[in-house]
Amino acid sequence: IAYLSSVHLFLNAFGNSQYSSAELEMSYYELATMAGINMMPSKLYQVDGNNHFMTKRFDRNNGKKIHTQTLAAVSPDADSYEQLITVCRKLHLPETDCYEVFRRMVFNVLANNTDDHNKNFSFVMSEDGTWRLSPAYDVTYIFDNGGFLPNEDHCMYIRAKLRDITRDDVIQFAKDNGIRRPDAIIRDIVNAIKQFRVVATKYGVAEQWIGRVENTMVDHLKSWGELEEMAPEICEFVINGHIIKNIRMEQAYKENYHLLIEIDGHERKFIIGKNREEFSLIESMGIANLSSERLKDMVEKYFIL
Repeated sequence: IAYLSSVHLFLNAFGNSQYSSAELEMSYYELATMAGINMMPSKLYQVDGNNHFMTKRFDRNNGKKIHTQTLAAVSPDADSYEQLITVCRKLHLPETDCYEVFRRMVFNVLANNTDDHNKNFSFVMSEDGTWRLSPAYDVTYIFDNGGFLPNEDHCMYIRAKLRDITRDDVIQFAKDNGIRRPDAIIRDIVNAIKQFRVVATKYGVAEQWIGRVENTMVDHLKSWGELEEMAPEICEFVINGHIIKNIRMEQAYKENYHLLIEIDGHERKFIIGKNREEFSLIESMGIANLSSERLKDMVEKYFIL
């Protein structure tokens, strides 16, 4: 819904308080701008106690329409970031816009914004006929259909992959597409992503969603080698004569968590649901912030008789 605020036209995305959707999108707006991504000014607007995400329109200027086309309209078959950059160059966009595409791509991977289809990238034309990449929009965390786990499949390919995008993949993408100093851009995004919990808390994202989103981000950062110092491994140890290995906590469907271990050579699983006292602890802290000692205590409580 669009409406006039002073002299500025804004688009309103209705929030879903159950999922903190408006607060989460506002948090992502701040993280994206911290990472150097171009976005229109945005804010939260409260109606009847519920927050809604608002962003200034980029296709209007002083009440006049600005000619805008999505990537889907310009190149209907485009389904990869490589093709997006190709379109940018065919439209004679400045190279800074190609670098912006790379920056958004890295952010989308690390922040799990997998709704990156070809209608979520647009181009705007100035009065003299010059095209530019529009500011980013619809930038937020994407859950799967169950509503608790991350949706892992991107809509746009990166080096022929829709999931499990590695750091090597994006570095090679940069080489293939003439993006220089990709490490510096990656560093900008990583530094912003690491601020998620602070930013999300500021905007009132519910603890359960902070923990789940943060866990996905941490998994991505670890896989890219960006959180090695924060990821101590729990070594093999013995409790009451039982050999314990490979302790880990995972998100699961139906809002549960799974405590997984190898005990005396056998894989075991314990489901931690809402009825367990540890559930609220995991929700508030997030899996990524559970200490080795807390995990060991849970193992001793639920596996060792």
